[in-house]
Amino acid sequence: MITAIVLAGGRSSRFGSDKLAAQLDGASLLSRTIAAVEPIADVVIVAGPGLPDGIQAADVPATVVHDREAFGGPLVALANVLERGVPDPVTSLAMVVGGDMPRLVPAVLTAMLDRLAADPELDAVILESPGAPRRQGLPLALREHAALGAARLARETGDRSLAGLLDRLRTLELPADEWQPLDPAGDTLADVDTPGDLDRLRSGESEHEGR
Repeated sequence: MITAIVLAGGRSSRFGSDKLAAQLDGASLLSRTIAAVEPIADVVIVAGPGLPDGIQAADVPATVVHDREAFGGPLVALANVLERGVPDPVTSLAMVVGGDMPRLVPAVLTAMLDRLAADPELDAVILESPGAPRRQGLPLALREHAALGAARLARETGDRSLAGLLDRLRTLELPADEWQPLDPAGDTLADVDTPGDLDRLRSGESEHEGR
């Protein structure tokens, strides 16, 4: 079983308004993100106290789970979904993405999940991004039972970052030479934090060019 967990409960403070409702090529950022992951997994949207405006534009089935702690951060939101129960502790996998990642390439996400499924020694797979100042936390393929234990431990120690979660998991960075042929522009790593990020996507500038 594979679940796509779409994190959609942030404040959008750097954007200045609800960024998930912002339009890109005639659809909201959130609906484009959902459309990218829906072909490969059952979609769960983790939302804040209210239903995000951007979900109104989504035309694919999805389950909405509300954060137990409003604006608690991505780790808390992720743990909230995982604590609902893992159907099969051996085979249950999750693909975690931000609701502000409208250019996800499904073939790249599938490659991440395939690598994770093929190696029982791995708990997580992220994408190598040469030249980036730090590891890219999203998108993130997870083995659910391992992620739940690590998320609980991180939360108990006061670490609410995805980086802290990855430090507690056996994590592989999928080499760029394996995933970039599927996504030469590196769009799968593109997210929208500011209006400038959205302008770059609208202009067709790639993730790597925008750094």
